[in-house]
Amino acid sequence: MSMRLITARVLLGTLGSLFLTGTAMASFVLRRPDGSSTRAWTSHLERMDAALVAQDISLAERAWLQGYQQALGSRRWEGMVEAGDAALRIGADVKSRRLAAPRARQAYLTALVRARGQRSVDGVVRTAEAFARLGDREVVEQALRIARDLAGTDPEAEARVRAVVDQSTRVSGAAHGLGTPER
Repeated sequence: MSMRLITARVLLGTLGSLFLTGTAMASFVLRRPDGSSTRAWTSHLERMDAALVAQDISLAERAWLQGYQQALGSRRWEGMVEAGDAALRIGADVKSRRLAAPRARQAYLTALVRARGQRSVDGVVRTAEAFARLGDREVVEQALRIARDLAGTDPEAEARVRAVVDQSTRVSGAAHGLGTPER
């Protein structure tokens, strides 16, 4: 092979790898949360709520899905908690009730994983509260363990975790006929 051919192949190979690297980085950058896209899901969920008021379940479902997809793409725990809460609001309608809890659970699980990855005590606590509303005590306990680990020695974070533990204990006790503990 001639030296020119080898040089051309090396150059094309290098350009090709730079193109692939650039494409990969661009897709990552587009998915990273930034100021303009961190709450992109909000408008869709607001549209969903308006459709629920108008009793247009079909539009509400479509708007929820768009909001869920935006929240998923944002890589933020906040959007996933909001999408889970919105799924439960749709579930108040009889036609959608059987889908509401699994959708909310999936969104909350994603939120929990993201909050843990972002080391957000607030995010883990909010997902624990969401799972408490679903009645999923096992996940609440796991989330609270994660929150305690993340809180470390931060007194404010520890207080927030303790408050959720206390609330969870009261709700669980009341659900099992134990009432609230006497003081």
